[in-house]
Amino acid sequence: MKKMSKAARSNLLNAAVIVCTLGLVLYLSAKGGDIGDAWTALISADFRWILAAVGSWCVFMTFEAMGLHVFFHQQKVRIKFRLSLLVALIGSFYSSVTPAATGGQPMQVLALKKRNIPAGISSSGLAVKFFTFQTALLSLGGLLWALNPSIVLACIDQAKWIVIAGFLLNGLSVVAVLLLAINKNIVRGILTLFIRAGRALHLVKDVARTTSRADAAISDFHASVDMLTHHPVRLLYLYLLSCLQVLGLMSIAYCVYRALGMTQYTYFDILTLQFLLYIAASFTPLPGASGAQEGGFYIFFQHVFPADKLVGALLLWRFFTYYFTLIVGLSSVIIDSAWSMRHAAREEKEALEQPEAEPVGAREDRESSENR
Repeated sequence: MKKMSKAARSNLLNAAVIVCTLGLVLYLSAKGGDIGDAWTALISADFRWILAAVGSWCVFMTFEAMGLHVFFHQQKVRIKFRLSLLVALIGSFYSSVTPAATGGQPMQVLALKKRNIPAGISSSGLAVKFFTFQTALLSLGGLLWALNPSIVLACIDQAKWIVIAGFLLNGLSVVAVLLLAINKNIVRGILTLFIRAGRALHLVKDVARTTSRADAAISDFHASVDMLTHHPVRLLYLYLLSCLQVLGLMSIAYCVYRALGMTQYTYFDILTLQFLLYIAASFTPLPGASGAQEGGFYIFFQHVFPADKLVGALLLWRFFTYYFTLIVGLSSVIIDSAWSMRHAAREEKEALEQPEAEPVGAREDRESSENR
């Protein structure tokens, strides 16, 4: 049986990724709720505020990409903004379809590695981006709670302990990133455990070589992430970008509120509730925090939306904060897979066209004959 070429194997793998991710999107959409009801709510809403919700989502994703783009430029890694945007969309998609959003960053590192960006640098950029996003989320959420305690008391007084737990869990993740950034031995210890586990499972063949590569990646990681302790101005700039990013995402709830024709509560009120909901539900170990987000929305906003509009508001809000990300993110996965197919085919073609090296002895005999 003829062995498959490298390009054929790459094409088959990427096609499998596309089919599997598409199937996962359809499964999550069917399981998450009645998409028909969401569509009904969508077409009955004020179109101007629907556009505003789309715009808010675009602000969120644009500043997500901008944060990555600025970090790479700070590290003297020159990439085009469209690649930063593509990587941001890939991360958002895989974070939405994996438990506790664990799949986003590994797939982003893979996408960047295929474009010759070292894993140490890309993982450090994603770690710093995660740190600034979480810091922006917690600082703005805490500030809104402190400035607007009345809406919290009126709407979610019974659920405030869930919010406090959310603050603690998110805060622990920030501390974990700081420890990884400061202490190289912690990172090396974690990677050593993974390498040993890989050897036990026969996934790692050459332990010494794998460990050497891991040490190189650790060096790149810490050289890139040192801004957490040595470059506060750069870190502040990325934090401000993350503030704009998170405000874009949290503003979708107010757009939905206005799209359904209500004006009683202010943007400030809705924003406060949305921040606290996100903080409380973000660490639910299910894809897209499914269940916790929907249940949390019902609890947090049941006094904001009339009973006859609450379910429609929930579905419309969930469409823009989750399903819209899946739809646009899936397109980025397809684009990346198509690029990988073309790139693998081009590399194989160039390898076939490259002439084989002539043996030294044969070349010397030929040159001697020509001289004679």
